[in-house]
Amino acid sequence: MDGTIEKYLTRYAELEVTVLPAFTFQSHEHCLVVPAFQESYEDLTNVWQQLPVSTLIILVINAPHKDPKTLALAARIHTSYQRTQHSANLSLLQAENLNDILLVDRYAVHRLIPTHQGVGLARKIGADLALALIATGVVSEAKISSTDADTALPESYFSRVMAPGEAALIYPFTHQASEALTQASLLYEVSMLYYAAGLKWSGSRYGFPSIGSIITISPLHYAQVRGFPKRNAGEDFYLLNKLAKVGAITCLEAPRLTIEARLSDRVPFGTGPGLRKIMALDNPIEEYGFYNPQIFVHLQQFLAGFHKLWTATDPAVIYTDSVADFCEAQGFGSLVKKGKDDIKSETVFLKFLEDWFDGFRTLKFVHHLRQYYPSVSFEEIHRAPFVHNLLSLPDTREMLASQCFNGPKKTKISH
Repeated sequence: MDGTIEKYLTRYAELEVTVLPAFTFQSHEHCLVVPAFQESYEDLTNVWQQLPVSTLIILVINAPHKDPKTLALAARIHTSYQRTQHSANLSLLQAENLNDILLVDRYAVHRLIPTHQGVGLARKIGADLALALIATGVVSEAKISSTDADTALPESYFSRVMAPGEAALIYPFTHQASEALTQASLLYEVSMLYYAAGLKWSGSRYGFPSIGSIITISPLHYAQVRGFPKRNAGEDFYLLNKLAKVGAITCLEAPRLTIEARLSDRVPFGTGPGLRKIMALDNPIEEYGFYNPQIFVHLQQFLAGFHKLWTATDPAVIYTDSVADFCEAQGFGSLVKKGKDDIKSETVFLKFLEDWFDGFRTLKFVHHLRQYYPSVSFEEIHRAPFVHNLLSLPDTREMLASQCFNGPKKTKISH
């Protein structure tokens, strides 16, 4: 077992991992982590029905409070499968010609997920179990795949082998929406892809969509960053933010995953709340706001300026106006001075700046510049240098997706 993985499992993994030695597993080729809260049995099993039977499903049924719908889901699963082994809050469920399920009970009243840790903890429990099963050889393929109960995975889901140095794979996606949600769903997707494409065009290595249901993670890199953050929302963003500092984040060209577009208020932000916000607008095309294209121009200039800082005496020489205000608010001048004092290599210095100006600080930069550059409507995003002409909503979505999901290419900071 790799020392980094062994250290993580010993010191940082959730307690469920300590229960695994009580089980006797048959070999599995793949594993898939699925958290489930207030889901239907049909939606849940639809997630993996096209996957090879050799896939072990690590199902974390969780709830922050006693929840009848979640209890009904657990009961339905137990009646559809035979419980062959059980210890503590883990059960191994099997049925003829179906995927084995390692079910984690975090829905019983005495095992509830703390509200503030929510889906982040549920994902972490599942991914920690996957890591342990990969490390002990129960699962042969060294990939931790994570998705949600609203996502249908295609037969070719596991076809991509992770390359050395890759920390995560991000799958292309599309939302399947009812007629009533079609426009809102497209606007929401365009918004996500526009932001990711803008970051990528600017030279940021954090230019990728962050959706928990479309991520596959390298076990080694997962252990290096100490797993999923235990948060009620945004756990996917923060995990990828950490992973991008230790390895490559690869956005795949295929296969495309299908996510059901549905209204939800289970988390404070994300797809469900985003769709609700759009649906509440009288004229979404005109009223829904996108980041001003000028922000990405300034972001590109800010990132390109990193290469001048090694020889510059003061960042103020390079950055002016709204960007200078951001630098002052973030203490950027002092950071640069300390970095140059402590680091003797320009390459290491640039890595130091890139790690500091991560996905979270990039978002802070964008929001800071919104004071100077107000949001624009959909029709105005064609002024962005990475948006080609004014297209229809569906065509804009596909154009932006092609920029985000372009296979093995990795974004680098512009010179």
